[in-house]
Amino acid sequence: MEPVLFSGPVVEGRRTAASLNRFMMKVYGLLAFMFLASGVGALWGMGNGLRIVGPHPIILAIAMFGTLFLLMAVQKVPGVNLVVTAFFASLMGASLGPLLFAILRSPGGAAIVSDALFLTMAIFFALTLYAIVSGKSFSFMGSFLFTGLIIVVILSVVQIFFHPPLFQAVVSGVASLLFSGLILFDTSRILESTEEELTPVMAVVSLYLDVFNLFVSLLRLLEIFRGEE
Repeated sequence: MEPVLFSGPVVEGRRTAASLNRFMMKVYGLLAFMFLASGVGALWGMGNGLRIVGPHPIILAIAMFGTLFLLMAVQKVPGVNLVVTAFFASLMGASLGPLLFAILRSPGGAAIVSDALFLTMAIFFALTLYAIVSGKSFSFMGSFLFTGLIIVVILSVVQIFFHPPLFQAVVSGVASLLFSGLILFDTSRILESTEEELTPVMAVVSLYLDVFNLFVSLLRLLEIFRGEE
């Protein structure tokens, strides 16, 4: 007997409860797979890949965006989509290599990373559970979150040239709230989607990016506050 993730009312044109249950199990299975690939990529980025990743962030960013567009093109091709998904997640993990390497070398760095990881997991599981159990639609948050995302991107660019600790803390704090909101929004969007609207691959990529960026934001926030102590 399959575990039940969703058993609420089914809206015409959307997945049945059984179909949605299978879909969500597939999504969260793929999400775990992506974070495993990211972990491998991060270890490489902190080790042998540090000399490659560190000096060439722009090339890595281009590779990540290129792989993401490729993933969108092959999302419905069995086998190929899984390989490209793993490669994309590995690149994302590798991009964290220099940051993790620097934090882990600092006093109390291991505690900062573990705390950021724990907080990310706690927030993700709590918000996911709330979205599934409540059955509420969070589509109303879409325009607000999109505006917030644009603001965070602009502030992140400004942060490259103007980076006092207080400003960095504000940017990281706003980003943490934004990506927490996106977890709610994307989980709700996935639950409400039809089989034609969203494939498991693109569903999991949206959640992956939410959780990944939440972790990075919390990591930077904790780094700033621990550094001020």
